[in-house]
Amino acid sequence: MTFARFMEIALASEGGYYQLAARFLGHAGDFSTAPSLSDAFNKSVALLLGELIDAARSAVGPPMAVVELGGGEGHLARAVMSSWEGSRQDLRGDLTYCIVEIGPGLVRKQTEALSDLCEAGWDVRWGPTMNLVSAGVNPMVIIGNEFIDALPIHIVDVSAARAREAWVLLGTALTQEWGELSPPAAAELESLFGSADPMQLRPLTRDGIIELRPGVARLMCHAAENMPAGSLVTIDYGDWFEEETRLPSGTGTSASFRPSKALMKPAGARRRTVRGYFRHQISDDPLERAGRQDLTADVDFRALDLHGRQAGFETVVFTSLAAFLAAGGAGQDLEPPRELPCCLLSDPLEADRQASILEALLDEDGLGGVFKVMIQVRE
Repeated sequence: MTFARFMEIALASEGGYYQLAARFLGHAGDFSTAPSLSDAFNKSVALLLGELIDAARSAVGPPMAVVELGGGEGHLARAVMSSWEGSRQDLRGDLTYCIVEIGPGLVRKQTEALSDLCEAGWDVRWGPTMNLVSAGVNPMVIIGNEFIDALPIHIVDVSAARAREAWVLLGTALTQEWGELSPPAAAELESLFGSADPMQLRPLTRDGIIELRPGVARLMCHAAENMPAGSLVTIDYGDWFEEETRLPSGTGTSASFRPSKALMKPAGARRRTVRGYFRHQISDDPLERAGRQDLTADVDFRALDLHGRQAGFETVVFTSLAAFLAAGGAGQDLEPPRELPCCLLSDPLEADRQASILEALLDEDGLGGVFKVMIQVRE
């Protein structure tokens, strides 16, 4: 099978990581995410979603909805609705918060995290696909926080005379070998670069490897089907690579939007990024512990823009997480806890922890620069 098929099975099948996991965050899990760590991050996202909802109200009729792609353990959904409970109670009776989740253990975890908000009158529903969870409602905003990075990738080697793809062999142990390009990989190369010729593709990569996500195109089509008008928000780690001169006509960045040079990576910066996470340790071997470790790879935001425009979305914002948080005023939350005497803080250790996390998220040379925020609009 292709590595993409292996990744899909290892993560999303009945015996896969997300199906079996009931907890993958915190000390007892395999990794951490910003919603589980930073109150400032959650407040900024809640503010953004509220503004996007207001912008879409005139174009989207009731019943209205927000759709979260992959709810984790419910931290983001809880934080957003808790923030709205204090500042935007007008939303409580107007919209449904929909969570796309395939793991029954995670659904239980999310249900527990949101139980008091549901009792307070917030309408929350779950479903395994965007189509099912959106049935009967009109999404105004779709948000994915660290969702795209888990979509399966095809791994293509263009360092030789002929492009080759990574295939996984099943035996007494899982092994990888290089073989012919699969039709999805070949089609995605043509879509992104207008060619599958290694001679043309080799200058685009640092180590000869190009990672491809054909699933992004399907996701954009599903989003367009379920949201005729509204916004798609993506928060994830990755880069927007500079446009190449070999791109076919019509696949460049739209004239109405071009990211800052500071956020664009040279074309040759592409490289292999696929990795596993197990008990907060990075694994360079994605084939080990199949179904028991998380698998992820960096997001190609230029591909996200391309497939989005083909589905009718226009990119209006692409920025670093640090810039996004700073623009929302998160930097103002950084110093006060550290300036106050400990005796005036109810939990000085937690206040200092939150300040340290926020400092990392505001660092353009650290986590705040690694993570990006993209907003795509469909009218």
